[in-house]
Amino acid sequence: MTAQSTPRDTAAPDRGAVLARTAAWIGWPPVALTLGALAILVWLGRDMTFYHDEYAFLLLRDLSLPGIFAPHNEHLSATLVILYRTLVGTVGTVSYWPYLGVTFALHVIVAWIVYFVVRRETTATWALGAMAVMLVLGSGGDDILWAFQSGTIGATAAGMAAVVLAPRRPAVAAILLTIGLATSGAALAFLVGTAIHLALTRPRALVWLAIPVGLYLAWYVTFGATRMVALRSPSLEGVPEYVLAGLVASAAGAVGSALPVVGSLALLALAFGIGWARGLPPVVLALLASSVVFFFIAGLVRAQLGAEQAAAPRYVYVAAPGFLIAGAVLLARLQRPWRDIVGVAVLTVALVGNLVLLVDSHDRFVSKIECERSMTPVARGSAGNPC
Repeated sequence: MTAQSTPRDTAAPDRGAVLARTAAWIGWPPVALTLGALAILVWLGRDMTFYHDEYAFLLLRDLSLPGIFAPHNEHLSATLVILYRTLVGTVGTVSYWPYLGVTFALHVIVAWIVYFVVRRETTATWALGAMAVMLVLGSGGDDILWAFQSGTIGATAAGMAAVVLAPRRPAVAAILLTIGLATSGAALAFLVGTAIHLALTRPRALVWLAIPVGLYLAWYVTFGATRMVALRSPSLEGVPEYVLAGLVASAAGAVGSALPVVGSLALLALAFGIGWARGLPPVVLALLASSVVFFFIAGLVRAQLGAEQAAAPRYVYVAAPGFLIAGAVLLARLQRPWRDIVGVAVLTVALVGNLVLLVDSHDRFVSKIECERSMTPVARGSAGNPC
């Protein structure tokens, strides 16, 4: 009589091996870089507190259907409403850190997506450089230091992840886009970017995008159409100038500047680099396309405010990651010694410039918060807030 052999469960060891390989592939440098950047952000965040739109969410929103799904400045902000009501109900409003902590966490996710995309297309060194700039992206500092912008950053994180994952995990991408669209209209740009990535790599999976599109349209018909006045009569007037201004500002921001001339030169260099390299990987092209689409969509309802509005830090944050990724991939293709010389120079300028801009964002918010101190909470959350 032979003893029966017990089949081995290899799933757990296999999962452990995958985790071990992933950890070895990542290494400790990006973790150390993240911790160092968080130390800077925490130091700058010490002076932050509730400001402007946050009071509208704290005082006027609840967890009823209208409270969750009513648009805020043309955006579906359901997940942001749920986040604020959950935090108010659990930790209250004594400390701003729980709210800002969520923003920092989402920002770190965006930086890690930048790292993973660049790492996959180049080397760890270039990925670390792009990640470092993203972590201290002072050109988009208004988003990073204001907890209310968890909406924009969350939509950017979910949207970028959807673009990256779509060819292999279209169902996951559809879920991420649904979450992103429920957080901020910025995710619409990444919906288009995801469609472009799928069209280039896996066209049959485009059908999955019917899920986020259908749910967003259902929300628009039910809650958005009657309250989103700007979308009733979108106009192309001024949109090209608006898109160009936004792209110039984002390109400048990626290299640590707020000067249009710097952004113009960076855009020209990027265009030349794409032509010289004879294209970019589909995922990079899709992320760059998302940046263009973002400013086009915003321009349809914001261009009448002036093209300079497209250069606002809260908009730069959405588009800059695509420029950082594309720039790192193109620089990595240069021949030595120019690759190392130009790479170090660009990284140094981008890091120093963005750190300066991040401090400027901190000082600007401190001034705005001080301006609001004499106002009532209701006045702070109103559209007519002068601060």
